[in-house]
Amino acid sequence: MKPRIALIGPVLPFRGGIAQHTTMLHRSLAKKADLLTISFTRQYPAWLFPGESDKDPAYENYREPGVQYLIDSLNPLSWEDAIDTVRTFAPSAIVFPWWTVFWTFCFHHIASAVKRPGTRVVFLCHNAVEHESALWKRHLTSWVFKTANQFVVHTQSEKANIRNLIPEAQVRVYPHPIYDQYPSPSSLGTLPRRAELELLFFGFVRRYKGIDVLLDALALIRDESVKLTIAGEFWEGERKTREKITFMGLREIVEILPRYQTERETAELFGRADVVVLPYRSATGTGVVPLAYHYNKPVVVTRVGGLPDVVDENLTGFVVPPEAPHELACALRRCLHFRPQAEHFTAVRKRMSWQGLATTLIIDS
Repeated sequence: MKPRIALIGPVLPFRGGIAQHTTMLHRSLAKKADLLTISFTRQYPAWLFPGESDKDPAYENYREPGVQYLIDSLNPLSWEDAIDTVRTFAPSAIVFPWWTVFWTFCFHHIASAVKRPGTRVVFLCHNAVEHESALWKRHLTSWVFKTANQFVVHTQSEKANIRNLIPEAQVRVYPHPIYDQYPSPSSLGTLPRRAELELLFFGFVRRYKGIDVLLDALALIRDESVKLTIAGEFWEGERKTREKITFMGLREIVEILPRYQTERETAELFGRADVVVLPYRSATGTGVVPLAYHYNKPVVVTRVGGLPDVVDENLTGFVVPPEAPHELACALRRCLHFRPQAEHFTAVRKRMSWQGLATTLIIDS
């Protein structure tokens, strides 16, 4: 018999890496289990979300098949609806994606109410501890984590973070799967090449992602034929970034697309890019590297969190120290002559699959 699994988290039409991840996990679990997936009618209050909207404009009226949209983050009565639905379904395991302390009270309430003998509560942790953490956030995270029987993470560093909070925690590690649902770039390419080396920084822009360090490195290789595209909403620092670009004389080298990118736009950006750069100051894991690998694009990452775990040095990319512009510049110069082989990305895709993650989650069910 198939295991009975409940999955509670954001899926399309919500946007961002967590919603993309949960959507793909939902589709994979549906092939292996009798699945109940519950998502949200409202994820965040508007004042709390830094971007323009937490919905993907390309999926405005979309509803993912097999998903019940029940939970309003600000309405505890909707939490009770979710509890009743899960109890009626009687799953052998309940999976909660975890990424922010905002969900502490909702997830703690639901997990505590539906947990019973023979039912595992599993937290699939993207960020056990938030990037800009505080002591009170750690206390709340520890409190909600105590409802769990098991944790699944994508990196060894995240395993260590959970063990720091819950020393006796059972933690499994499986790498972040490849985002293979994105379309292929158009055959002709809608974005013309502008230089020998096309660099891409992709995703929400926040200080911990080190865009200022990348600009410092770029200034050191301005003599090369190189262009950088920064594509993503600025959650902080857009004015300072633009001022730095102007001050350093990089306006002819750097293009800024300060908004959420649709799947089609994403495909064209990655299609044009030669290298995807992640100059992060800190990290747990990221969905940007798996997205780059989907398009057979090498990456340059910093040696923080779980980023080095998913890079085969000199094959799928390069690893440099964080906050080290000179070392980053050297790696980018190497990329001018780096010709990665497609078979290396094929091998990566085999060990970073959604079906593998789904199996990891249901192995004890």
